[in-house]
Amino acid sequence: MNHSRQITTLRAAAVISSTIIGIGILSFPRYMADAGGSSAPLVAFTGVLISFFSFWLLAALCRRFPKESLFVFSRRLIGRPLAMFFTLIIWLIFIMLTGLTARQFGDVATSVLFNKTPIEATVILMLLICQLSARRNIIKFSYIHFFYLPLIIGPVIITILISMRDVDLLNLQPVLTAPSASFWRGAIEASYLFQSSFIITLLVPFMQLPKQAVRAGAIGIFAAGAVYLLIVIASVGMFGVEETKLLIYPTLETARSAVVGDGFLERLDALFIVIWVNSVFTTIYTTYYITAYLLQNLLALRDQRMTSSVLLPLVFAIAMLPKNVFETYTWTLLLGKMSMILMVGYPALLWAVYGVRRFRKKVLP
Repeated sequence: MNHSRQITTLRAAAVISSTIIGIGILSFPRYMADAGGSSAPLVAFTGVLISFFSFWLLAALCRRFPKESLFVFSRRLIGRPLAMFFTLIIWLIFIMLTGLTARQFGDVATSVLFNKTPIEATVILMLLICQLSARRNIIKFSYIHFFYLPLIIGPVIITILISMRDVDLLNLQPVLTAPSASFWRGAIEASYLFQSSFIITLLVPFMQLPKQAVRAGAIGIFAAGAVYLLIVIASVGMFGVEETKLLIYPTLETARSAVVGDGFLERLDALFIVIWVNSVFTTIYTTYYITAYLLQNLLALRDQRMTSSVLLPLVFAIAMLPKNVFETYTWTLLLGKMSMILMVGYPALLWAVYGVRRFRKKVLP
């Protein structure tokens, strides 16, 4: 067996899942309630389906070239100049995504945890940890995610199940409503949280069974989607639609309201914040790793250790660009729209070229 192929299907799924569960946990129910009202869980589920469709386009293509990453086989399909152009665009998207995610982490950390700590300190500390971790190879990268995933999903599920005792089912009715423009906007925005599943393009060449890339993504995406869906159900079911819209961090309030044994165990929000910090780390770690890998690919370097160091001040500068939390959110939505178009359009282009070439080989001698 090729010793470079050490990533199992389960570990690839763990990477995808721990990457997706991240910065959006705290405020996700508010956006879903605003988009769909009592149909917020349905909006979230629709977003998961949309994200899986875009992932399928990418993963199904990558498994056709199990020995190469997307940035290698794309050069043969559409030519080196055009492939390098798209690689540059993807790099710009992920470096912006890394910076904005780090800024969102800083905004929440300074408002909830460290009120007197400068936001620059929290952001640079998180980025420094990611930079040092990004110097590792892809195998060790996958092990880090595999280690953190149970520490993220386990406590989150337990906290949600505890809070479910206070859910009023009337707050979740009617479940089905006519899909409106707001419904579809919310579903598309929900799918933005899943775009870091792009990491599958780096994992496939190192998977033991690259043909199972789609299966790994399905496990990872739907596991993370189930967590987000439960969070929405718990928040909307406990507080109702209108109150959920008014809460800045509904998930945190849900954990704060959860009580075990008539006060024996309460204020689970403190534990939840610790879990959230871990989940944000795995998300930023992945986007930072992708950014370092893409820069290494663009510069034709041997590995990403040098590029991970070079990126640190640049990503930090991007994180400090937004003036406030509202500007950060606006930029993040705009970036999400651009990346969704690219993540669907680029694989579709490669699929079209691949299909034409296969057709020519079958028809022409």
